Amino acid sequence: MTIGVLWEVVQTGLMYGQMRKSDTVEDRVKALEDQLQLTQNTLRSLVKKLEEMHGIDIDQDGRIG
Repeated sequence: MTIGVLWEVVQTGLMYGQMRKSDTVEDRVKALEDQLQLTQNTLRSLVKKLEEMHGIDIDQDGRIG
């Protein structure tokens, strides 16, 4: 009986370890997605400001600014 209980504890620990690794990857992906969104927002703001400063349509969306 003791070996069975010990094995169950080991298996539970292994499954928990796999879940933590999985969560960590998901957390990393979420962080990367957030960083990408911030970078894209910054680039949009930069293009808008450059268009306003130079009076040209840099992103070719038909508008300046």
